[in-house]
Amino acid sequence: MPISNYVIPGVYVSQSGTSLSTVNNNNLNIAIVADQPTPGATTDTFTVAVPTSGTVIGQLTTPMVNTTSTGAYASYSGFTVTWASGNTTVTGTYGVNFNISTPSGGPYSYLTTSGISASTGLPSGTIGITYGHAWGAYGTYYSFNNLSQVVGAAVSGTTVLNPATLAAQFAFQNGASTVSVMPVARISSSGTGPAAYNDWARVFVATSGTTSDPTYLMNLVGVDVIVPLYSFVSTSGATAGQIIPYGASTVASGINTYLNNQQQYGILQRAFVGVDGTANGVTASQMQALASGFNSTRVTLSYPPVINYNPGFNPTTGLSTASFNIPGYYVAAALAGLYTGQPTVATPITNKNVNGFNSIPNQISDVDAATNYLTYGITVVRQKRDGYFWVYQGLTTNTTSWVTQEISINAISDQLAKAVKSDLVNSKLIGGPLTNVTSAAVLGTVQATLTSQLSNGLIQAYQNLALSLNPATPTTVNVTFQYAPTYPINYIQVTMSLNTQTGTVITQNAQSNFVVY
Repeated sequence: MPISNYVIPGVYVSQSGTSLSTVNNNNLNIAIVADQPTPGATTDTFTVAVPTSGTVIGQLTTPMVNTTSTGAYASYSGFTVTWASGNTTVTGTYGVNFNISTPSGGPYSYLTTSGISASTGLPSGTIGITYGHAWGAYGTYYSFNNLSQVVGAAVSGTTVLNPATLAAQFAFQNGASTVSVMPVARISSSGTGPAAYNDWARVFVATSGTTSDPTYLMNLVGVDVIVPLYSFVSTSGATAGQIIPYGASTVASGINTYLNNQQQYGILQRAFVGVDGTANGVTASQMQALASGFNSTRVTLSYPPVINYNPGFNPTTGLSTASFNIPGYYVAAALAGLYTGQPTVATPITNKNVNGFNSIPNQISDVDAATNYLTYGITVVRQKRDGYFWVYQGLTTNTTSWVTQEISINAISDQLAKAVKSDLVNSKLIGGPLTNVTSAAVLGTVQATLTSQLSNGLIQAYQNLALSLNPATPTTVNVTFQYAPTYPINYIQVTMSLNTQTGTVITQNAQSNFVVY
């Protein structure tokens, strides 16, 4: 009989009310989810002895699975295997002749020899495996140069070649230090053409029984911020060019479901999203409805939906590249980089410069921004007279109160929870005996974490730190405390009045007058 409500032993930190704090933020990882173009073939080479049927003979450079198999995801259904047999080189193309399996906890697939026809024989010697895939971009990068070398150039002329590269460029340019790329597996389109709705939806919500597959975002390790390069706009029918209404069967609701599920597992993430207004201008009411649909302290919706970009000088042609309009989700990528580039999450992105763009087509007025966008929890970027792009205010889509709407305040809570959990896990107290000594060690570990954040100026105060045993489950230790956050400065109100009686006029040399106060 299974144990009722079993929980794996470990450290679990829950968030209650508006508890707030922060830790250093300069290593946050941005995951860019993008519909990448299908790349050319990749070749891996292995040297093996004659293997036994079913033996793993090597690990592919990039994940590959067979599109003809149930629940599999990749770009091509066939691939070529070349091996040496004596003095003879034999080349064969196989689709379902190799079993592809994905081990839990890893993004890579393994190629085995099971399934090869008996007349062919088992390969040996040098084996070259050439295969098509849609996963060349998968991975984590710590510099834009490295990412662009692996994924490919961002643009050619006025065409975006690799959306992930361009989004990463804006993220790194605005302060990001770590960027991961999560390609959308084109299953609904059989590996060709743009990713369909089902392809996007399954990135965020895993199908039952296949959660270990690398095409699910939840299996990309160490992610703090999600930037989906999804249009949120209908491309066909009478609603073409309009934002898809938020609903149960939309990518938007899938993002919310994903973030909420991750939070339940103690994985605290947030998303920066933008829409694509390049085909037809989306309206303020459509943006408002999308923001209200998200209604989440973990989601930031950016504006404008279209922005002008100039790639600049082309070293190959020696010519300047013409500027062109790109979707607003690249603004979201820049804001994510700006967010992760601050010293800590307690430093808001409000009133910060955004880099990398040329201009904003049909820019709205200050009044319009305040009335139709900021009020609804939409983070607006505006180009001012100085030519620079500025963030009015960093907001979440939850406008319930001034606490829920601030990115920095909500991110502070996440980061403190991570810090407390990390320190308790590293203390190795889980699995030890529950004594007065270990209980004091638990309390001391949490106090040390809070003291560290206080000394760094990341929290302003904490109080009522206490430890108790859970009477229902005596193997559980409860720790509680309250703390004051580092609030952002959003307004400075200056009041001045004229007083004509404060000075005396003195005449000097009958030439000039001045007032002495």
